[in-house]
Amino acid sequence: MASRKPSVRHPSHSHPLRSHKALAEEDIICSGCDLDLIGAAFKCTKSECDYFLHKSCFELPRETRPKAHPDHPLNLLYSPPYESSTYECSACSEYGSGFVYNCSICQFDLHVGCISMPESVEREGHEHPLTLLYCSPYTNGLIFNCDVCQETVPDHLWFYYCKECDYGTHLHSCEVEEEVEVEPKRGGGGKASTSGNKGGGGRGSAASELAAMLEAQREMERMQIELHMEMQRAKIAKKARKACLKLI
Repeated sequence: MASRKPSVRHPSHSHPLRSHKALAEEDIICSGCDLDLIGAAFKCTKSECDYFLHKSCFELPRETRPKAHPDHPLNLLYSPPYESSTYECSACSEYGSGFVYNCSICQFDLHVGCISMPESVEREGHEHPLTLLYCSPYTNGLIFNCDVCQETVPDHLWFYYCKECDYGTHLHSCEVEEEVEVEPKRGGGGKASTSGNKGGGGRGSAASELAAMLEAQREMERMQIELHMEMQRAKIAKKARKACLKLI
């Protein structure tokens, strides 16, 4: 008779876990990072319990001190410390409902995926490596736009940047949405300024452009919040459906 796989414990879950190799067709969501789970993982030994963890999420350190937040250590929490049961990541501004690295003093929260982003990356379409920055390199009112999707990136968020070319992107990869009309890039990649041009002429006054961009940014942020909350509701409903199917 073949021996059963040994079980292990993790403080995030009340039941023992067993090693598992997750396949894409299983359509599993990691209970730690809320991302799709493929490859080395752990699953709950209870058949009625739909709890899975990436092997990397299982092995996360309980405390860390990233360069972006040097004053206080961040503690790994297995659920958000807020009444909403969600948190907004201070690196990418997206919402999470699973594991979080948290500073209770500053209310600073990071996705477990964002905290491990490399300090340098290669981006398709750009010849130089991009460096991870924790805030905008611009001053005097200059606004940073992602050179991939052209969306405005708030000054306090992380992003990847090439100083030599004045080229930067969101923290995570993004795709350009299909547009009816695309303006040509100016200078180092379409960055807008509140004080004159930056490498070329713009349309209309700088003040009117800035007002329009800020209004578009506020509308985009409202839409993003609604979208993230809808995604969280969909994930919860998906887990509930899986649990119901197992009971049939």
